[in-house]
Amino acid sequence: MNILKNRNGFTLVELLAVIVILAVIILIASNSVLSQMDKARKNALAIEGNTLINSAKNAYQSAILEGQITTGSACFSLEYLYKEGLFSKGPSEHYTGSVLVAPDSTGKIVNYTFWISNGSFVVTGETGATGSGAVSGTSASTTCGDIANIPKF
Repeated sequence: MNILKNRNGFTLVELLAVIVILAVIILIASNSVLSQMDKARKNALAIEGNTLINSAKNAYQSAILEGQITTGSACFSLEYLYKEGLFSKGPSEHYTGSVLVAPDSTGKIVNYTFWISNGSFVVTGETGATGSGAVSGTSASTTCGDIANIPKF
């Protein structure tokens, strides 16, 4: 009888209860972590959209200097900017998109609109914005939303 009273350790039921409690805690924590990771990916893509705008600014200025554009709007695809070495992410990384460069009638104020996708999300935005409309999607417009009568690169 003394042998049974000196037994140390946990019973199987106690161990299973601890495992179940830990599993519930992990499930709750993983849901909140995954939603935060999605938000971070969308925000990172929106920031890359602003980088895409800067790349299009450089391409637009080069196109003017080379006489490819005289005045007016132009559309630059992400693939073109990538091939020209102006943007670091390309089709091999599932990135698609474009930037519309649209100067006003005076040519002094230029508006930029971008469409960008990383294969998981699509973000659109304008000059000075960090992007809006982040939605799930695999591809963004590569032709500036199919706007007609503008040079496309």
